[in-house]
Amino acid sequence: MKQTFLCGLIACAIVSSSNVCLSTERKPAAKDPNNIVPTTADVHYGPHKKELMNFWQVKSEQPLGVLLDIHGGGWMGGKKVETQRPHQLQHGYHVASITYPLVNEGAVQPAMLDAALRAVQFLRFKAVDWNINPDRIVVTGGSAGGCSSLLVALHDDVADPTSNDPVKRFSSRVSGAVVAGAQTTMNPFVIKEKIGEKTFGNPMPYKPFGAETAEELMNNWDTYKELVLECSPITHLSKDDPPLYLFYNVNREFPATSSSNGIHSPIFGEIMLKACKETGVECHLQYWEKDRPQPAFSRQEFIDKLLSE
Repeated sequence: MKQTFLCGLIACAIVSSSNVCLSTERKPAAKDPNNIVPTTADVHYGPHKKELMNFWQVKSEQPLGVLLDIHGGGWMGGKKVETQRPHQLQHGYHVASITYPLVNEGAVQPAMLDAALRAVQFLRFKAVDWNINPDRIVVTGGSAGGCSSLLVALHDDVADPTSNDPVKRFSSRVSGAVVAGAQTTMNPFVIKEKIGEKTFGNPMPYKPFGAETAEELMNNWDTYKELVLECSPITHLSKDDPPLYLFYNVNREFPATSSSNGIHSPIFGEIMLKACKETGVECHLQYWEKDRPQPAFSRQEFIDKLLSE
């Protein structure tokens, strides 16, 4: 059973006023009205050199929620969002984006999972400084960023109130997740059976866990099983989890005819939708094909409901 350890503004103020130096904030210089740079850029939210956050602060007398964007790239590449269009900052909430350790730079799981969880904790740590409502944080991302977002949304709270690290004292729980092309399980046997083995043309199902091939992962499953399942969102699903919105931008096909279709298959979404219905968690699945069942509202409407209403 998950426990929610949401901080209040008083607690945030106490921690934020501590003498612990956790990050170096860079204030961007110029601003292009069509490409808005962060209010604060490249803040170190964790000890790893790649754990950097951009934050766009929307002016408000009252604390606002945050949409946290986690970039995709198979946990192997990619980079954080560096600019926002004006309309993206007109919904009544702040926006943040992060970089994190990558496989192509020597990282393996659970480094990416731990970074995503810590980013949420860091936002609560900065709640007073950045005028954040700590009870309204939504995670979003595409592909691997979507998988990380779902992991954060469904994971047990990692808050440790007695930690010497003030960031770790805060909750990692969020109000919801909105994702695109997200993998809901990394179990290679499920992927092969439900989606198709051509999915393994993309190395995401095995390289982040230290295996060189899908065959190596499956042939030595006892070695990899615990880590793979820990990094599978569906493993963490329980009835007290927040709402989810899953969008897929490739056609549904089985078996997958290409690795790009397989790794972003809406069948991942169907697996999660079925499990959520059985568990009692709100979940919405949007297909690319318009003739398939669609949610009654858009992704933006879903985000607005969680962060602005």
